[in-house]
Amino acid sequence: MGGLNSMIKGKTYSTKRRALLSVAFAAFILSSAAPHSMAMDKSAGNLDWRTFYVEGERKLKTQELEAAVSAFEQALKSVKQDKNATADDEAMCLLSLASVHYMRDRFYEVVVPLYKKAIKLLERKHGKDSPKVVPPIVALAGIREDEGDYNDANKLLTRALAIVEKADGKTSLTYADYLHRLGRVNFKFGFPRKAEDMYYASLTIVMQQKVLPSGEMLEQHLIDYIDLLTKSENRGKIFESAFQKELLKDSVASVERTRGVSASIFSREVSSRIAQQSASTNEEERIFPEPAGLDGSRTSPSINPHRGMSDFAALEEINKQRVAFYERMISTDILSLGPDHPSVARDLSGLAALYLSQRKFADAKPLLLKALAIYEKSYAPESSMITRTKALLQLVDDEHNPQSPANTVATDYVSSLPPVPLAAQKLEVALRLNYLAFLLYCQGKMANAERIYSWAVASTAKAAGEQSLLAASSLIDFSRVLRSTGRQNDAETMDNTAQAILRRSISQNALKSLP
Repeated sequence: MGGLNSMIKGKTYSTKRRALLSVAFAAFILSSAAPHSMAMDKSAGNLDWRTFYVEGERKLKTQELEAAVSAFEQALKSVKQDKNATADDEAMCLLSLASVHYMRDRFYEVVVPLYKKAIKLLERKHGKDSPKVVPPIVALAGIREDEGDYNDANKLLTRALAIVEKADGKTSLTYADYLHRLGRVNFKFGFPRKAEDMYYASLTIVMQQKVLPSGEMLEQHLIDYIDLLTKSENRGKIFESAFQKELLKDSVASVERTRGVSASIFSREVSSRIAQQSASTNEEERIFPEPAGLDGSRTSPSINPHRGMSDFAALEEINKQRVAFYERMISTDILSLGPDHPSVARDLSGLAALYLSQRKFADAKPLLLKALAIYEKSYAPESSMITRTKALLQLVDDEHNPQSPANTVATDYVSSLPPVPLAAQKLEVALRLNYLAFLLYCQGKMANAERIYSWAVASTAKAAGEQSLLAASSLIDFSRVLRSTGRQNDAETMDNTAQAILRRSISQNALKSLP
């Protein structure tokens, strides 16, 4: 379980790395805002500061920090002497120089003064409430956070958030990012409840985006949110999650059960015959090829009508042999072991599964009923054989009843869920969404848990498949939350959907286990 939790929680970025990313982003924004300044136009006459700046960027990429510092210092000196340079140009040089010093762990004595000077330059040119000043403010906040000065970081991020809210509104991705950063600072500052509210609001904005530039921001938001809840004093009552149980079973137990198990002799013989049949057909086509067309081309072998009929006849013959095989096994076991021996039930179930694969439900049902009666005499009610046989019987009943919930809700439940961005349709995101929602449920935060579970189910269905066992397990957990919030009908629908998926999975597994 420790490995699973580690995978779900993930690794948070170090505060310094986050600050470095903010520094780089601030410089990038300024360079993008003034493309004319970076143009290498020899007719301009003043290329010194640009040349030095480009050299500094090159040295920074190769981690030659001393050389990068020297180049950026020269660029800053030259840009001040360039009459055509703007405040944006000088601020960009200041921020790039600050980023190199920050990488060299020079905080107070060099980095902070450079940032403050860059911010003042931009404020004079664009105004204190201009979005132009936001990137360096956020970058400086990241440095303050790294230093442990959460009070100053909080003030800087609050200011940046107010500017972004006025410029872009509360639904922008930038607003969500800065709100999440502010929440993280509050958490470190000792205000976990305030931080949690900000995390939830930020995640809501991110999940409602139609497009995300990448999944990195979303995954980091989830990791931080999970980290907060796992460190909360109110851990709540720990329940059992169907999703985590299925995840553990899929990643460990099922692999161990199938490892090193060879195919049955009967299966190998069937495969051999199919291969021989295919080879025979190919050889026949080679000896008697299709006539060439007028242009010299040949028609595709796939349109040969005799080949389809040949494959169908071969499959019919194989199925007849399988039926005969099971009938012989049933007769032999009854004679040697008695009519109520579990081996007889096993053979009956095998023959029933074969009929199910052929959609001969009327032939399969009486065999399953006989197998169930034998199993109930030999095993406890909760045994896997009894549970599996009952599930197959329910599958037969569902197929006979078009109005069964299994036939109406198992295929369209995704349409009732909120849309999630493409970046959220990944298994890593699905795992974290499910775990986050589960933690909220354990702590009694039902409204938030319900909303995040709706995203979790949608993400799981997209990432693992709408009819996957992981999706079914997520639906089971979601239905429990829906019941807790009084949505009984919706919970029943989700439960029916999950059970239908589980029954179909059991049926498919039964078919896969046929010899």
